[in-house]
Amino acid sequence: MKIKYVSLALLNIMCFSAIAADSNSINSENGFLNNAFFKDTKFEFSTRNHWKYLKENASQPKEVHSAWGQAFTLNYKSGYLFDTLGFDFTYDNVIKLGASDYFATRNLLYNSGKKPNKHNAHGFNKFTQRYAKVKLGDKNINFNGKVGWHSLKDTGVMSSSQHLTRYSYLGYSGVLKYSNLALQLAYIDSAFPRESSKKVHFYSLDRKHVIDNIKTAGIAYNDKIVKLDYSYGVAKDYIKRHAIEFSYKPMDKLILGSQIYGSTALKNHDKMKANVRDFDDSAWHYATDIEWKEADWSAKFGIAYTDANRKGAIGYYGRHIGKNNRGRYNGMAAAGADYMRDGELVFSSVLTYDFFKDNTTGLYLNYGEFNYKHETLKNGEINVFNIFKPTSGTFKNLSILSKFGYGWSYKTLSSKDITPKLRDGKAQRSPTLSAETVIDYRFNLL
Repeated sequence: MKIKYVSLALLNIMCFSAIAADSNSINSENGFLNNAFFKDTKFEFSTRNHWKYLKENASQPKEVHSAWGQAFTLNYKSGYLFDTLGFDFTYDNVIKLGASDYFATRNLLYNSGKKPNKHNAHGFNKFTQRYAKVKLGDKNINFNGKVGWHSLKDTGVMSSSQHLTRYSYLGYSGVLKYSNLALQLAYIDSAFPRESSKKVHFYSLDRKHVIDNIKTAGIAYNDKIVKLDYSYGVAKDYIKRHAIEFSYKPMDKLILGSQIYGSTALKNHDKMKANVRDFDDSAWHYATDIEWKEADWSAKFGIAYTDANRKGAIGYYGRHIGKNNRGRYNGMAAAGADYMRDGELVFSSVLTYDFFKDNTTGLYLNYGEFNYKHETLKNGEINVFNIFKPTSGTFKNLSILSKFGYGWSYKTLSSKDITPKLRDGKAQRSPTLSAETVIDYRFNLL
């Protein structure tokens, strides 16, 4: 049975049960509204203003990629009927405020054409999430599941990211918890990208093979000192994916972390031309980090290495499993330009300081290097950011993020191939400028 029909069936059963459950109490004082399904209902209205800017010339003459939009979001979360069944939805409306050519790379606005023309930029609206939910068990052992369109945050090897709206997937997912252990599972077959209201399927990088579905499962242990998570997933006939994330907190101020991510090619991945795929047989990314936190400052440092061989070219560990989905990744090498090229060693750091209450200012630095045809290629970036987020008072639901950065890398063969474009056997330098602002405000309606 198709997932959408299962979702509709559950919703019909849920609504019928809600009416039946209250048929005897609807005439009593507040009887109908005292049902947990309605009593625990929550409405939340939020807004997001998001602007992204990038100037670069890696694969073409110097170009500006810029997009600006305003999102209005309504979240509805029901209570649970019979303490078991519920229904949630998220509605998003996005308004275009501005765009340049090449705006589509910023993933904020809908692109109605194939060319990088600013006139193709549009706003959109959609029910980003609409799903039935179920819970079983008690505080010692319990299960929470979803069926329908919903976001996945670090569920197995999959995740969702948000710009003006959040990525959501059609399928089912669930988490079974017992004490400090959790077992996750998910099955998805299509998506709503964060920049569109159009349902899309998953595709190979060359878009010639449809990925029919992605299945994933994971097991995690979490207490006050240790967090360990192992996940495994399969994009049908395309890629197998592993993800291991570990953190150890020997004292309140110190956190030690490590991550290992790996992809192995399946038959449809092998069918792609060599100049399209990220790697040949497999790609692995290894990382470790250390973080120290004080009351008004913090410092985090990390080192990572990627092994992603591609014959005659630079291989790459792609965070996502093909097109139109977001893979799980929580390493420090993910930045404005991801530092995950074959043989690349990257050093990262994040330094923050609270100059005054509810305001954090930080410096984010990355430096990576790797060898290609007897030449050492160096690239990096420096980002300054500021986060203002009041914890009390009139503006306690306000959050303002601003960020500005400079980076340096090299010219590539194309926007889809990160192999260096050489001139007289030498790589050509390619600088970048980037900026971003995000303003969020949340209203609790109920």
